[in-house]
Amino acid sequence: MPLQKIECSLIPLKGKTVIDLLFEKGKHYKSKTLLLRLNKEEDTLVLEAGVTVSKKNFSRAVDRNRIKRVLRVALKELPRNLSFGGQCMLIYTGKEMPNTALIVEEVKELFEKI
Repeated sequence: MPLQKIECSLIPLKGKTVIDLLFEKGKHYKSKTLLLRLNKEEDTLVLEAGVTVSKKNFSRAVDRNRIKRVLRVALKELPRNLSFGGQCMLIYTGKEMPNTALIVEEVKELFEKI
């Protein structure tokens, strides 16, 4: 019987209780301009992901929305051969508008740390 390639699927993170649990019990990983909150579940291959940007650093909604779009693109470009599932929240902590290519590389480096 041939081996099947196992892929982790990415879906949006929803629900106040799930997000509260993620911030209470999840581990955090930090890079230069990103903070990743992660609650791993080894028994599932579904990764629920959310992105956020601080209103304190970017008061204009246009800028926050653009950064969130860039973060979602970076999450979609992750390799799908992750060996875990669970919930994660990607938080942009930088103070200036990011470059898409740099954010994609930074997200890949964050997930390689795990």
